[in-house]
Amino acid sequence: MDLSVLLSDPAARTILHERARSLAHRDQNVDATASELVLRFALGDELYAVPATATREVIRFESVARLPAVHPAILGLVNVRGRLLVCLDLRPLLGLATTPPQAAMHLLIVSASGMEVALLVDQVVSIQPEHLTLHPTPAAIAGRSAGWVRGVDDQLALHLDVEGLLNDPRLAAPSE
Repeated sequence: MDLSVLLSDPAARTILHERARSLAHRDQNVDATASELVLRFALGDELYAVPATATREVIRFESVARLPAVHPAILGLVNVRGRLLVCLDLRPLLGLATTPPQAAMHLLIVSASGMEVALLVDQVVSIQPEHLTLHPTPAAIAGRSAGWVRGVDDQLALHLDVEGLLNDPRLAAPSE
């Protein structure tokens, strides 16, 4: 159908203008909800972020029960109100220097794909909604963790995909 025919009909023209206004209004609503609630944390001098929706809680680190013959990123088990969770240190996975756990550190209890773990972090920096513009992952990180690093934001924080992290094959139990 020719568009000029539709525009010449007053009833059709009114309908088209109403649909255009409705679609424009929806686009504004999408932009308003496009922000993501993000939890930022520090590992050493570096900033990282995870979706706050994947974070169940933040608690102070107390102690960890070490496990034998596991990847260096698996610190061991932590007791969170009677639940035993695997405690992960992201430093070995990200190529950062490891530091022994300290009482000033925190645990981010995160979950995805039916799994729940504790991430050891130095400090929780913020929890806030953000309009995210993620840039490609830096080449130095891409080779090691491209599957679970979503990208880097304008404040140079690496955004992590919790589900991808928990499915990293390096964290699987060793086969016998």
